[in-house]
Amino acid sequence: MSTQSQAQPRPSPFTTLPFGDMGTRALEAVSAFAEANQRVLGQLIELSSTAAAERLRTVGELQSAAVEAARAAFPTMTPREALDELREDPLAWYRKGLGAAVDGTQRLIRLLDTNAQIVSRSAQRFQSTADRSGKEIQDAVRTYATRMREILDTRGESRN
Repeated sequence: MSTQSQAQPRPSPFTTLPFGDMGTRALEAVSAFAEANQRVLGQLIELSSTAAAERLRTVGELQSAAVEAARAAFPTMTPREALDELREDPLAWYRKGLGAAVDGTQRLIRLLDTNAQIVSRSAQRFQSTADRSGKEIQDAVRTYATRMREILDTRGESRN
């Protein structure tokens, strides 16, 4: 068999380029990658810091709601006044205690509702930030892909 009849391996696109041009393109490719990497990492850092700030804000709002609910739960009556009322009219004292239990349950339900609203608002704020970061990252990757196509497509121009 003749060696000429065998298919010759296709040359790499870089083997047809002069060495100086290959180095320039390699530098351009590395530079494009570094720029895209910097943009993506910047967005990830911004997203992380926003998440941490949002978490602190949410915890603060939850604590504030809990403190307000706790303040409202304490009776305005002193223990001595409660004992005096029990001695005077035990049924009124029991009715008041039952009313306080029902009121406490309602306050708990309102607190849970408030907490759910706080967490929901926090999730919405973070979602918008995450969407914005996602778009920025997509833009960085698109820009990188476009730049790499430009770098690799110019190899045909140097042969002509």
